Amino acid sequence: MDLLTAVDALCGIRRIGWLQRGVQDAESVCQHSVLAALLAGEIAAKLSGLGIAVDPAYAVAAALLHDLPEAELGHPSNGVREGVDWAKLEEEAFKHLYPHLYDLFSQYRRRSTDLGLLVSFADKLATLIRACAYRRRGYPTDDLIEAFKKRLGEYPDPYPELLEEYVKKYC
Repeated sequence: MDLLTAVDALCGIRRIGWLQRGVQDAESVCQHSVLAALLAGEIAAKLSGLGIAVDPAYAVAAALLHDLPEAELGHPSNGVREGVDWAKLEEEAFKHLYPHLYDLFSQYRRRSTDLGLLVSFADKLATLIRACAYRRRGYPTDDLIEAFKKRLGEYPDPYPELLEEYVKKYC
């Protein structure tokens, strides 16, 4: 799949969880990836001030491509993700489609490096921020907000402090 086709697909795929909650004009996978990428770059810059060296450009790049397999696989519900080995399916699709970018994706998927951990955090933080935005629009997302706060709070230091900062700003 060429990159233009992948981008067009991702920009046309609505995130299923928001649709299931009745969100009108739910964000696309593309919108989610851009938000996650911008958060990853911003957080990488903050981490470098704390002595954790993650190149912001790599953070942005890894976050931009973290959902690229969904261009081929689609954006499944949590029930589908739990019914199959979704991580393995994504890794296989990514490796097949974009082997030259696989290392960045693998770091994210496995959270095996500071970069991977950061992008994983930014991915979930982007979902939390969107849930807060949808709550302000009247959609029922309180349970999701609490679940993501809990998950994100389990990341190692300094992520819980960063979480607090973003919750104050966006939630």
